[in-house]
Amino acid sequence: MAMVRCVLMASAVMLIGTLGFSLIEEEWSYWDSFFFTLVTVTTVGYGDYGLCENGRAFAALILLGGIGTFTYSLSTLMQIASDVDAAARRKMKRQIAECSDHVIVCGYGRMGRMICHELDRDGRACVIVEQHPESVQQAFNDGRLVIAGRASDDEVLISAGIDRASCVVCVVDSDAENMFITVTAAELKPGVRIIARADCPSSARKLEHAGAALVVSPHQMAGKTIATALVHPRLTKFLNRGEEHAGYFELGEIVIQAGSPAEGQTVRELGSKLQGLVFVAVDESHGELVVQPSGDFCFKANDVVIFAGGEAVVTQMQRAAKVATSRTAAGV
Repeated sequence: MAMVRCVLMASAVMLIGTLGFSLIEEEWSYWDSFFFTLVTVTTVGYGDYGLCENGRAFAALILLGGIGTFTYSLSTLMQIASDVDAAARRKMKRQIAECSDHVIVCGYGRMGRMICHELDRDGRACVIVEQHPESVQQAFNDGRLVIAGRASDDEVLISAGIDRASCVVCVVDSDAENMFITVTAAELKPGVRIIARADCPSSARKLEHAGAALVVSPHQMAGKTIATALVHPRLTKFLNRGEEHAGYFELGEIVIQAGSPAEGQTVRELGSKLQGLVFVAVDESHGELVVQPSGDFCFKANDVVIFAGGEAVVTQMQRAAKVATSRTAAGV
């Protein structure tokens, strides 16, 4: 409504000015009158039009009325834009408050964006915490749930819903800041899974002592990837092929839920029904990791099955385990 009022007021000023000048300055066309009204209210004032006494008096009135009208319109439009932005942020705040079992990603740089992209593929909700205005705006433009502020501040992590989050990922570009975030998250929610980035080996050890369950060094991972590509080029080509062909191959994990069809079955029995699925390992509910389980291994409730297979057979495994989504580690 306010925007319509601004448009009507500006149009009225232009119409009155055009008609007034065309009547006062008889030699002017409607176009001349419109153009002079426009340069008057915008204070451009080219000065290439001669005016009679009545024309100058009318121009003064148009100038005063036009400046007031356009100033009011500009301030109103800015207020509307501010209200729209505030409404969007209130909506985002409500959405964050409704999040549960989500991932808090601290830092929305290149690594943070890649993490969010992979979480999207797996259907996992995430909330971004970022302190740099440019990155906050980028996250907002990408349609992310984002909170502006330092992730090492208690209030910021609480606003991100750390009490309901399943994991906190620390990937800001400072090892010291990642350390502070890790300590803060561990204090606010003891036992929450924390994954942190570290550039220096000494920082990795400190982050582990601070409570990080997993510390990742981008430089070490990049070096290992390049070395693997040199030593095992065909294996690397096979693993990377999935990035070009979605669903070609997946390496991931599934939790066996109590009462599911998979509970109580052996590897041999379940494998005969799921042709093409490879059981790589099983992280048993009591904490023991069984690598390459034998055919007689029996699945129990809360066992985590690490698997490899195509998209179709993975979907069948999800149904057998009664899991809505698989926590895919690498979809290729």
